[in-house]
Amino acid sequence: MTLIGNELTIYNSEYIMTTPLEKQEYIIYKMMYPGLYILAGAPKIGKSWLALDLCLSVANGEQFLKHDTNIGQVLYLSLEDNLMRLQNRIYDLTDEPCENLNFAIEAQSIGNGLEEELEKSKQELPNLKVIVIDTLQKVRCNTDVNYGSDYKELSVLKALADK
Repeated sequence: MTLIGNELTIYNSEYIMTTPLEKQEYIIYKMMYPGLYILAGAPKIGKSWLALDLCLSVANGEQFLKHDTNIGQVLYLSLEDNLMRLQNRIYDLTDEPCENLNFAIEAQSIGNGLEEELEKSKQELPNLKVIVIDTLQKVRCNTDVNYGSDYKELSVLKALADK
């Protein structure tokens, strides 16, 4: 490992290959590991249904798309739903409540309290494996959709995911 100046750290291949690193625990085997993911697609094609199914699978420790999951607590921020719509969606997927599956229908925006809300949730749900924000636009401060604003706001979420 070499430090150049005060900012750039360079790792040679020997260091990368021989340094014992802590193996990441999967959330969905060979599909999802801790980090930030974006599920994108055209409106009304089932993104929310897919995300809710993923959450239910992880919360119950059941397979998702034929892949094993690592059971844990899940927080689904269903920011475009009310409780009645959310209840109807859950009943379409299961008849049994799951103690690992948690919901919120309101949240602050990025830079205006969301980060603190998510940090507190992690403390209250110590085995938290997945947080789904449905939809990203509901927690964005900036309505200007461009690469720079996307990068800035997603960097905040990525830093939280990396923790």
